[in-house]
Amino acid sequence: MTWFKSHWRWGMLNLFAVFTLIFVLTRGSADWRRTDTFDSGLESGKWAIRFLLTCLSMTPMNTYFGWSSAIKLRKSAGLWAFAFASLHVLLYIRGAKLDWLRLPMQSYLALGLTGLAILTALAITSNRWSMQRLGKNWKRVHRLVYLAGMAVVTHSLLAMTMSKKLHFRDPQAEYELKAYAAVLFALLVVRIPLVRQILRQIPVLWMRRRKSIQVLSGHDNDGELWPRIHGRESGASVKPTFIIPNETSNPPNPVRSGAFGRINDVSDGGLNSSSAEILSEAERETQEIA
Repeated sequence: MTWFKSHWRWGMLNLFAVFTLIFVLTRGSADWRRTDTFDSGLESGKWAIRFLLTCLSMTPMNTYFGWSSAIKLRKSAGLWAFAFASLHVLLYIRGAKLDWLRLPMQSYLALGLTGLAILTALAITSNRWSMQRLGKNWKRVHRLVYLAGMAVVTHSLLAMTMSKKLHFRDPQAEYELKAYAAVLFALLVVRIPLVRQILRQIPVLWMRRRKSIQVLSGHDNDGELWPRIHGRESGASVKPTFIIPNETSNPPNPVRSGAFGRINDVSDGGLNSSSAEILSEAERETQEIA
């Protein structure tokens, strides 16, 4: 149960990919002589691009949005891109046989095979053993995924312009593939060091702006600057009072503390007779002791 909680995103991604693979294989027909049917070859190629773009988007999601779980999905998305690309080629071979393997080869076919070759190399080396064997070169090899993305997307765009049958089967595919090309371009641009540095400064500047606004709004409200006691504002006076001796017009009533509490010795601005006698006796005793 603990494993499922920490890997549920990985499980959902793979489960979705499996259902998509079954859907592509069981629906429609790969017969190139038919134009009014679901094209499994075309759809498998689209899903290869979709999973490849998903793989490329995981690092920016972690870098710019702090979604660390995206890194765990990057490998699975890349492997599924390789799986759908392989299916795409196999379905194409099934329909066109091997007649297309002739020189000179058409440009879109050459780009498609280049992308598949790179994805195959990345899939084979996507394990710990390959990481240990290749060392620092492992990262350099896996940076070829950018080249694979460009090759695959360019292959799809050229294939749509050169094949009339694809237009009949999916007229909207051209616009969809152009959107994928725009997404790929954005994913490549955000990896440029200068662009990455600029984009990383945007959240910092935004947080500083928010803090400055909070400070300014806090100064506008004087009550917020004084301490709070148990969630309530202090009852102390906001403006301190300074009393200068012998300069007050109405001196405060003298208060003395006794053993049982506080005793007020002032009544109507003067001392009563009993308290005056007590004070005089206390003064005489003080003088005798001195």
